Amino acid sequence: MALTRARPVSGDATLAAELQTEIAAILAASRKSGEVKAAAVEMRDLLEQEKPARDAWDLKLVPGGLIDLEFIAQVASLTGAVQAGPDHETSTAAVLAQLDPDFADAGAVETLASAHQLYTAVTQVIRLCVVGDFDKTDMPPALADILLRATDTPELSVLDALLVDTQHNARTIFDRLLRRK
Repeated sequence: MALTRARPVSGDATLAAELQTEIAAILAASRKSGEVKAAAVEMRDLLEQEKPARDAWDLKLVPGGLIDLEFIAQVASLTGAVQAGPDHETSTAAVLAQLDPDFADAGAVETLASAHQLYTAVTQVIRLCVVGDFDKTDMPPALADILLRATDTPELSVLDALLVDTQHNARTIFDRLLRRK
């Protein structure tokens, strides 16, 4: 699954092209979709058990959070469920935007892309403004203002509800796409 994000970032252009060709060949190998999905679900379940989310603001670990989005994108990449674009995009956001309609309908793609955008906005603000663990109950008013602007929400209770609703919707899609037989 990690190879789905691999790409050359610097070095000799010829070597980079060879590397990219090799990565593409490995990713294009035929796989049984059900087995890839089952392995991803097993990994996700283990992560939830071993390292549970602290709360709804733990956007990486929370069910329906960033890990779920990353697993959906990686499974789609490994099973050929991504529409080919002009460039080999490896970011989760790019892959989610290019999910094949046979894998995820347009509504699911829009929901997943919106979830990723929301989580990214919140995560970036928190990483820029908070040293150490984030505690929503001890949030300075200025940080709350920045978060509200970044997410275009009027107050923290609305942002809280938006996060919970988004996580629920993303987890529902995760289950539908990866847990179904």
